[in-house]
Formats: sequence, structure tokens, C-alpha cells
Amino acid sequence: MDLSRRVFLQKLGLLGASLAAPSLSWAAQTAAGSTEPGAETIRRAAPVARQGEAGVHFVHHGPGLGRRLAVTFDDGPTPGVTEKVLAALRERQLSATFFMIGQRVAAAPSLARRVREEGHEIGNHSYTHPQLGRLLAQQVQEQLQRTQVTIEQATGFRPSWMRPPYGSFRPAQASIAAQESLGVVFWSVDTRDWARPGTERILETVLTQSRPGSIVLMHDLHLQTAEVVGRVLDGLLERGFEFATISGFLGSPRNA
Repeated sequence: MDLSRRVFLQKLGLLGASLAAPSLSWAAQTAAGSTEPGAETIRRAAPVARQGEAGVHFVHHGPGLGRRLAVTFDDGPTPGVTEKVLAALRERQLSATFFMIGQRVAAAPSLARRVREEGHEIGNHSYTHPQLGRLLAQQVQEQLQRTQVTIEQATGFRPSWMRPPYGSFRPAQASIAAQESLGVVFWSVDTRDWARPGTERILETVLTQSRPGSIVLMHDLHLQTAEVVGRVLDGLLERGFEFATISGFLGSPRNA
């Protein structure tokens, strides 16, 4: 559930073709530090959304009604990390959106299911974390389709939103997302926590860059993020922000 700053302070007592086609797997890319988007990357822009082909919106920013923002986590589920992120959210009774990699859901289905059971939204983050903008249409479809099936089998929930790894997705590929009834969501605040810049840098990035309507990108991938996420959430609450999932923020992809 969403929690305003006032309610939070009260709770504290302060106010009373094949999926192997890419040359590098996700794990190899992570180990090599190859995390920069390719040339096909959709640039993050100020408008709430712009429309690709097939009527699919590419969303970078939400409406910010009531100082709402969305905190999102990519690349999980990661045993030993995702649980800590969930604990921080649970303690503050906040909701987030987790964009999951199909391979990792298949490896830890009970953890993916726990994310859903604790009231969070799950999104599609591809099956093997390739740069989708560099793939053929059939390969992109396989990445999205297989992840949809894997997440639904593990959690009983079928995602409505997808986030392309590295932000790499071409407008011409919108029809592929539409076939899976998926909207395409990017971000407006990038913590770059995948690079493990230090907890203070992650905290500073979120607190200085977040605005009403922001979509904050974090990763439930490294312990560094798990260690600072509680402070990030507290800082946002102290600044009067309210939290929503992507669907709670934007509604149906068709209406975004």
C-alpha cells in the first residue's frame, strides 16, 4: 500500500531466433561491466510518454499526482539481496515494481513468488538480459514471451509492463511488445547502482534528482543497494513523496 510521510512518521512515533543469440549472456555482461546502452537505446526524455508503433507508449516519467513517484528494481530476483529489499519495503509498508529477468525467476521461483505475495508489481525484463534493440523481431518476441510464461508460472501474475535491458528498444519493436499486451517503461532517475558507486552516492542521486512523477531505477542485484535502500526510502518519505507501483502510477499500458 502507498504510505504518506505523515502516516510513516506516525508509525515511527515521531508525530504521535534463439535466446542464446546475443554474443554475451547477462551474467557475462555483468561480470565484464558492460552495462552501457547500445546505439539503439531510446533516449530518456522529459515527456510522460511518447507513442511507438502499434499504439504502445514508451514511458519515461509519470504524472506526479500528489507527489507520487515509482521506485523500481531491475535484474532480480537475487537470493540474499531481494529479501533485504523486501524487508525495507515491508517495514515502511511501501510498494515497488520489480522488473525480473526470466532466467533468474526460473532459478529462484519461490523468491519471485514472495515478491508478488508481499504486494509488489512484477515486470518483464527479458529472459537473458540482451540488448533487445540489436535483436531480430523473432528473438525479441521469444525473450518477452518466455519471460511472461516463466513469471506467470512462478507467481500466478502476468506482467503488464516491460523494461528493456540497457534501455535498448526501437520504436519499430513496439508491435512486438503489443503482441504480449506489454507497455514499455524506462526511467527518469538512474542510480547506476549496478556499478556499486557506494551507498552515499546512491542515496545522493535519488534524493537530489527525484521529483513528483519520477521513475527511480535501482537493482536488487548487489548487497550495496540492499544496504542503502532503507535510507533511500526514508529520505523520500521525509521529502513528502508518495509511492506507487508502475501500474498504480500509470494504469493500463494502453492508457498510459
